[in-house]
Amino acid sequence: MRWLILSPVLLLAVMLIGWPEHALFAALPFPLAAWLALAFVASLALLMRQTDWLYWLAFLAGHYFTVQQGLQRPISEPDVDLLYSYLPLVSALWLGLLVLLPRPPLLTKGGIGLLLASAMVPIALLYLPLPNWQASLPDYHWLLQPVRAENPLNWLQASVLLLVIAGWLAQLSYRNWPKPMLGQLAVLLSLALFYLWLAQPELSGWATLIASSCLLLTLALQMLQLAYIDELTQLPQRRALMGHLNRLGKKSAVTMLDVDHFKKFNDTYGHDVGDQVLRLLGAILAKQRGMTAYRYGGEEFTLVFHHANPKKLKEQLEQVRQQVADYPLVVRQGGRPKDHETGKKQRSAKHNSGSKTVQITISLGCAIRQGSEKPESLLKRADEALYKAKKKGRNCVVLASS
Repeated sequence: MRWLILSPVLLLAVMLIGWPEHALFAALPFPLAAWLALAFVASLALLMRQTDWLYWLAFLAGHYFTVQQGLQRPISEPDVDLLYSYLPLVSALWLGLLVLLPRPPLLTKGGIGLLLASAMVPIALLYLPLPNWQASLPDYHWLLQPVRAENPLNWLQASVLLLVIAGWLAQLSYRNWPKPMLGQLAVLLSLALFYLWLAQPELSGWATLIASSCLLLTLALQMLQLAYIDELTQLPQRRALMGHLNRLGKKSAVTMLDVDHFKKFNDTYGHDVGDQVLRLLGAILAKQRGMTAYRYGGEEFTLVFHHANPKKLKEQLEQVRQQVADYPLVVRQGGRPKDHETGKKQRSAKHNSGSKTVQITISLGCAIRQGSEKPESLLKRADEALYKAKKKGRNCVVLASS
């Protein structure tokens, strides 16, 4: 679903390649449409308290203002010629820096400074004396040609854009393609499309509109995640569970599980270790096939199955129970490692004096849906089965009787 963020950029690219002279490109009232789009997304970002996106929107606003002031004039003017050459480079570099720079909270001196800098960096190109590096490097003039309609990007500009995009893709791959970075990449790709089709000045408005749309989609998906995804375990939470239960077919089952002696973990090792236990359980449950895992609340989790085969249910739940029981949980007195490989090394290094390995177990109670049973009744029977598993001695699976 995260790839939906890039869909406006891909649609614009298809239109430019297939129908570059389409009447749609002149259909909207620019620049008003672009300014309204920027203002709308900025308002939503403030309302949703996602102020980090205001830095990107400030840059887009500054970039669009620069384009409107400079790039609408004839390219024969020397200052516009230089602006064509510098703006793609500055845009790519500043957007790349926004990814790498620590972005302080908006309502601080650093945040306000970064916000103003993001808006003023492209605007400054209109008023600063730009050195003519083409004249100073006459022997390499063929490598540093200014942007032209028939030759949109010169070698240097294209190289910088490609390097920044490649760096983005490398980070995205390393970080499992998080939604915010896809939104940031979409902004750069939107501007890159504009630079590639500079023969059509009205595309500056479309590039800004498309970039704003990508950020809007990013905001929407972030809000959905906050509403439906548990931040600690990264599993869907109770609201998503109830929606799923309302769509269940007749042949289905629900399992309630929780961590045995979880309060003891918190009292003995602290809440940080308790969170570590929940994160571990969330990671194990997320990898299971044939079931959908949810965090119900506290140390309780829910598994939903789309079949009602008691033997298969028992086997699947026993497999989950065994995986959790066999996992060596390392209690790290010095804090959690920053990556999976470090954590793996710490688990294998049992002689590490700063760590202690403990085992955790879970109890599971499963109920098979009966006819058109209501979700509340199904959950209640699964919870009763879980209670029986705990009375039975914990670390076991109990299937509710019909």
